Amino acid sequence: MPRKIPVLFFLLPVILASCATTKDKKSFSYFNNLPKDSVYVVKDAVSEDADPKLKAGDVISIRVSTLDQTTNILFNEGVLTTGANATSGNGTLQTDGYKLDSKGNVQLPLIGKLNLQGKSLEEAQIIITQKIATQAKNPIVSIRLLNAQVMVMGEVGRPGPINITDRKTSILEAIGRAGEVTSTAKKDEILVIRTNNGQKEHAFLNLNDIAVINSPYYYLRQDDMVIVYPTNLKEKQVRGALRGIEITTLSFGILSSSLSLLSLYFNLKYLTEK
Repeated sequence: MPRKIPVLFFLLPVILASCATTKDKKSFSYFNNLPKDSVYVVKDAVSEDADPKLKAGDVISIRVSTLDQTTNILFNEGVLTTGANATSGNGTLQTDGYKLDSKGNVQLPLIGKLNLQGKSLEEAQIIITQKIATQAKNPIVSIRLLNAQVMVMGEVGRPGPINITDRKTSILEAIGRAGEVTSTAKKDEILVIRTNNGQKEHAFLNLNDIAVINSPYYYLRQDDMVIVYPTNLKEKQVRGALRGIEITTLSFGILSSSLSLLSLYFNLKYLTEK
């Protein structure tokens, strides 16, 4: 009489494959707790803090448009006098711009010295526009920060510095520019280290949770450091690989010592018999 095989036996590989596929999808997705077919209201409580504040050493690009072509040329061809370089968003070195000195001052044509220390880009734009308005009619001024960077390290495709010349750059944008997280990244425990008024502070962000958008660390600031940790599985794999290397090295060491002893034994035996 033929034995009956439970249907579950045939379904088990399908169930396991389904679980693996779901896990794999989650490893590359974000906001996994976001309900479908719903609207999530984000409380944007960090918009003002997200705008970078100018400080000594910053390099700013100033673009001026007026009816006076001479004024336009004077401002739009500003060149660094310190020999410093800034990097643009696509990695190209910039040589134009105005660098703030050690006190946060910048020397501009026609206007002279202005102190922009601690000003946001919008505030600096208003100040410069008002000053130029005394020399030219209806000026249009735009300002960009050329050398603002954050560091993204750990389980990402391309670890290293990332430009954040945009006024608001979220941690998701920075990670995307760094080549996205790897399949072994721990997305629910990403560390952000920030210097605030001379003090180091940090926070752990869970990118699987939509509520992370409300965190004051969601939008990055200049000189922030983002560290993406590996999963426990990756750590175990690395430790296992290192342990394997140690065992292999130890085995070769023992083998080498044994061969040396054998060689010494036979040499002594040969000399004794001789």
